[in-house]
Amino acid sequence: MADALTPGATARLLGIAPSTLRSWDHRYGIGPRERSPGGHRRYAPGDVARLRELCRLVGEGLAPAVAAERVLAGPGRGADAPRAPAPRPGGDTLAVGGAPGIQGVARAAMRLDADLVEELVGRALRADGVVAAWEGLAMPLLYGMGRKWEETRRYVEVEHLLSWCVSSALRRVAASGPAPPHRVRPVVLACGPAEMHSLPVEALAAALRERALPHLVLGACTPVAATERAVRRTAPRAVVLWSQVGGAGDLSALRAAAVAAARSPQAVRVYTAGAGWRSLTVRAAGGHLGSLSEAVRALDPG
Repeated sequence: MADALTPGATARLLGIAPSTLRSWDHRYGIGPRERSPGGHRRYAPGDVARLRELCRLVGEGLAPAVAAERVLAGPGRGADAPRAPAPRPGGDTLAVGGAPGIQGVARAAMRLDADLVEELVGRALRADGVVAAWEGLAMPLLYGMGRKWEETRRYVEVEHLLSWCVSSALRRVAASGPAPPHRVRPVVLACGPAEMHSLPVEALAAALRERALPHLVLGACTPVAATERAVRRTAPRAVVLWSQVGGAGDLSALRAAAVAAARSPQAVRVYTAGAGWRSLTVRAAGGHLGSLSEAVRALDPG
């Protein structure tokens, strides 16, 4: 019993109400299989794993009774079980459109179930590829979280957890095939000097990594001098400057990258990306990349 949890600790771990935990035990028989020497309910790791699976299935739209039956039956059972209607927006729900899988991730995020969020996002990345998973799953979730904050001024912790889980899943993306037969020069990915929102850059890096295309990620708040030196030292085939907010520092970074590209012995295309460039009058010679799919098309030499 050393690693068993009390009902309260189990409910907090799963992000559900203690009353829900009791209800699932009484109605469906998914509860603790052991008790402490004093007769108190204690949830062993196996009990918690079953409850986590039940949370996942309910989050994906299955009615609790059907989800519980599937959990008790074991893996691979009840694949065609009916789904429950999605909850109405508001309260402790995150309103996002799309397939039931999106709702499952949204509900797991609202419960602060980081392990499940990361698992579901990683599963989507492997099944659909980076571009489809980013544009069809991650972006709707992140935009939905932004709308939730605007409506309530709450749930900042959910937004941070969701961003972290998406970032972690993106960094585990591996190449889906061998590297190109010919040597391809890298792509430099940098944020503006005051830009802290680097998740879209991580998505682009994952999409390039998936295609075995070399790249260098300089990350958030890249100093202007660092961008210039990276272009000068690596002679990349392209530079992408990301800005979500926009500012004078972005213009300095663009000018420095353009100067370094012009001095390179090999052709270097300079692109901008992100909504921050809409308020700035200067345009990159290579153009503006309006989406991840557009960026991948522009940067994939194949």
